Amino acid sequence: MPATRDLTRADITALLGLQAESAAATAVFDAVGRVARDTVGPCRMLTVLAYREVEAQVERVYSSDLAYPIGGRKPLSLFPVNHAAMARGDIFLAGTRADVKAAFADHAALFAMGVTAILNSPIRHAGRRLGTLNLCGEDGQFGPREIANARLLAAILAPTLLTLPMQLSS
Repeated sequence: MPATRDLTRADITALLGLQAESAAATAVFDAVGRVARDTVGPCRMLTVLAYREVEAQVERVYSSDLAYPIGGRKPLSLFPVNHAAMARGDIFLAGTRADVKAAFADHAALFAMGVTAILNSPIRHAGRRLGTLNLCGEDGQFGPREIANARLLAAILAPTLLTLPMQLSS
C-alpha cells in the first residue's frame, strides 16, 4: 500500500521541534514512525540502525517489533550490497520478495512477519554515515514518492543519532 500523503512542512516542523526539546531518542523515533505510516506507507516494521564503525557492525537503536529488539547487532559483512549503498549515501530498495531474499540473510524471519519489501535510507551528517532508517513493507509499496519522503525522514534523525552515547564513542 503506497503512502497516503506527502511529507509536509508541518510534519518536519513538528519533528524538529520534538527533537530540539526532547532528550528521549525513543520519542523522536516513535514520532518519525507515526509520520512514516502516512508518508511512506504502513510498515510491518520500522527500525533505526546506528553504525559501529570500529566493530564494522550496525546496532539496532530502535525497533517497532520485539522480534528485532533494540541492541541487536549485525556485522556489515552480512549485508554488503545494502550497506555499500548506505556508505555512498544512496537509498537501498529491495522492492520485491525476490529482492528481499537476495539481500537479507534473515529473509525467512522477515517473510514470516509479512515483510516482502524493504526501504533503507541513510542517516548521514557531514559526509559520515551515522545509521539507517529501515522501513519494512509489502512488495511494490515503495515508489519515488515514498523514497523521497523516507530520505527526508532519515535526514531529520541525524541529530538524534549524534546524541546517542554509542555514537560519541565510535
